[in-house]
Amino acid sequence: MGEKVRVAVIGGGRTGGPLLENLLELPYVVVVGVADKDSECRGAELAKQHGFLFTNDAAVFAARNNEIDVIIEVSGDPSVKPALKDAFQTNDNRHTIILHDLVARLVLSLAMGSNELIPTYHPDDEGIG
Repeated sequence: MGEKVRVAVIGGGRTGGPLLENLLELPYVVVVGVADKDSECRGAELAKQHGFLFTNDAAVFAARNNEIDVIIEVSGDPSVKPALKDAFQTNDNRHTIILHDLVARLVLSLAMGSNELIPTYHPDDEGIG
């Protein structure tokens, strides 16, 4: 089999849960983990079912440097991105890419062939400053 992308998702609820379900069906994606403050969210259930990491602390992913290619951040929590940025610097992680909610919605919309951008549950979400 060809190249695989190792992915972690931050936010396992309204956006992250369905996203994880779709990612798990793709043969070229390996879901490494999901982070969410709610250990009862859909992402936590999927982690139990499929045997990947569930954590309440998204910064755990920054320490995994070469184990994660892409982190998809769809939590909607404005404190996550700055904390993640600090964790990336602390761990000297120059490998992993953080995919913002807007980019995740764009990619999903393209993949689904949608004529409209998938709506956000986090309209105030901003990039890392």
